[in-house]
Amino acid sequence: MKQNYNTIAQHLKSLIFGMFIFSVMIGSPVAAQTITLQTPNGGEVWDAGTVEVISWSGQNLSGIIRIEFSPDGGSSWLYCGEVPTAPAGGNASLGVPYFLTGNALLRVYDVSQPEVTDLSDAPFTVLIPAIFIWEPSGNSAVFANSPAQVYWILNVPDITLINAEISTDNGQTFTPVAQNLNAQMSYTYLELSDVPADSCILKLYNAEDPSEYGLSNLFAISPLPVYTLTSPAGGEIVNTYSPFTIAWTVENPYSPANYLEFSADNGVTWEVIANGSSQGNSGSVEWITPNVDSEECLIRITDSYAYTSNDTSAAFTILAYPETPVCMVTVDSLTNQNVIIWEKPVSDLIADFLVYKETDEANVYEVIDTVSYEETPIVSDFGSNPAMRPYRYKIGFRDSENRVFPAGDYHQTIHLTINQGVNGNWNLIWTPYTGIDYTSYKIMRSSGNGDFEQIASVSASFSSYTDFDAPAGDIAYMVKIVNPEGCNTGLRNAVYTDIYSNQASASPVQVNDPGKTAFNIYPVPANDRISIQFGDNVKGTIRLTLTDVTGRVIYSTEYSDVRQGQVYSVNTSEFNEGIYLLNVISADSRNTRKIVVRH
Repeated sequence: MKQNYNTIAQHLKSLIFGMFIFSVMIGSPVAAQTITLQTPNGGEVWDAGTVEVISWSGQNLSGIIRIEFSPDGGSSWLYCGEVPTAPAGGNASLGVPYFLTGNALLRVYDVSQPEVTDLSDAPFTVLIPAIFIWEPSGNSAVFANSPAQVYWILNVPDITLINAEISTDNGQTFTPVAQNLNAQMSYTYLELSDVPADSCILKLYNAEDPSEYGLSNLFAISPLPVYTLTSPAGGEIVNTYSPFTIAWTVENPYSPANYLEFSADNGVTWEVIANGSSQGNSGSVEWITPNVDSEECLIRITDSYAYTSNDTSAAFTILAYPETPVCMVTVDSLTNQNVIIWEKPVSDLIADFLVYKETDEANVYEVIDTVSYEETPIVSDFGSNPAMRPYRYKIGFRDSENRVFPAGDYHQTIHLTINQGVNGNWNLIWTPYTGIDYTSYKIMRSSGNGDFEQIASVSASFSSYTDFDAPAGDIAYMVKIVNPEGCNTGLRNAVYTDIYSNQASASPVQVNDPGKTAFNIYPVPANDRISIQFGDNVKGTIRLTLTDVTGRVIYSTEYSDVRQGQVYSVNTSEFNEGIYLLNVISADSRNTRKIVVRH
């Protein structure tokens, strides 16, 4: 049973004095101007701090009415606010003022015509409950199976313990929630229900005197949102300072709002990194990873209203990816094929390097070779024909779990073409080399069977040259640039600097596809000597040539009357450490193998 109390603190009288949410327009104007208060009109019993609906009718009202409250039968009037009205009347929600009185009146009048007024026909009662429940209220976010904030004010100061009950059927039945709560704390967190409901009322009452109680305003209990992070999924290795997509799904969304946190120490500490917004049942945020080196990174998503609704990813790694740029791409003049050279970064992450070549579609690359981290970082592209076109290459890598990581920037080769002009002049045109900084091109020329010699130098700003002093007879050209930094492959005395174009001559350079001469080479890698054992398809004289990756002939010899199973040795003790190409040529076959010399 409710009782009246006059012990409310003075400051509460102004806390909920006049709260108006909306006004519903009805009716249409008529000639006379009148107003009639319909509710409250006498005899009602209201609880202070709750929200009640007042209504009025009228004729030809101007559009705004003022509402006033009297706690003393009209001796004094307190302003409650102004609300819009239709010409024929309307209604509004009123926060009941905190006065204990049985002599309350309400008055309304037209702001433009104050004489158009009306008040309650008889007094009504305002009671102050022993316990005023501030939260939950009609606007509260309350969720099933989740603790809700509960705040109250004691209007009977000597209450020490309170019990809590919940109704999910608009007050028809109540179910116990908690007992013997410390009443003086004025707040707690309670899990009110394990099922959603629309018409809920919380009751708090004195554990020693159940007649001293308070009821909350009507509120809803919503289903708890359920989040699932889909990215990161755990196990990823992500580069520092790079974009990364955090993605999620959500069931039972209460609102779109959520927030995202990051931990680099397996959840010991957290920092907010973004505010998220779901679109229906999913969402994503693009995040720039921080500069950390950790295998214990986590992402957590939390609903902005249901704080217990969250999900945490499995651990993933953020670290600075090792850089794997191409160092240079040159042309092996002997095989007329591209050679790709790069430097190995010190990294435990790399298991294999992936060599990419651009396909016939722009910016679409395919893997043409795989080189383990332990191998020398040099690859020949046996599918290339530098005399025909330029090429682009990139270097990427994968780890021991076959996760593929982004490739570095591309390098584009020099493709040289020539044509003969008037008076025997030769015009050279080439595609610029892309991938390193350089200042000039060196024009190389060979006549007859002679070696290539530099005949001119051209600024790197240009990509053409005309040779006015070309000798008669067979002639060939190359364009060369010098890599100022050089390429260190990790082998002793093996630093590469010269980048060559294809050889261009009046007689086109052919890339033949003869039969293969069968042979085995050992040991691998070579130290002071390498042995070549020939197979069953050898015949006659065999020519053997060793060149470095730039095409320079290091060693050449011929073996006559070679037979199956014969073994020949080459002394490599004076060779610099590095990659070499072993070319074996017979009358009707040719084969090229890559060998490594290490001392």
